[in-house]
Amino acid sequence: MQYITIEIIDTIGLNQREKRMLQNTVLNFAAMSNAIIFKEDLVINPLGDGNKNIGVVMVYAKPLDEDRGEELKKSLSNRFSVYFKMSDLDLKAQIKMH
Repeated sequence: MQYITIEIIDTIGLNQREKRMLQNTVLNFAAMSNAIIFKEDLVINPLGDGNKNIGVVMVYAKPLDEDRGEELKKSLSNRFSVYFKMSDLDLKAQIKMH
């Protein structure tokens, strides 16, 4: 089983409503990017218990092709970068393939 984590560390003091909104954005970007690049089923879970950061874990049943995995990471990174810039948020998304 292979997975990709998307994690955003709150460095600017978001309130609970803003965190929920950002969590939903992360979920939507993850699902949309997966549908465009992989067109495969996946499970999207919140980050592990005790993790206070915003983000998700994208879990795949089959191993991911390395090139397509990198394409997904780049696509997600670009989406978040543009979103944060347009929203005037000084945040960064950490995207890792495990």
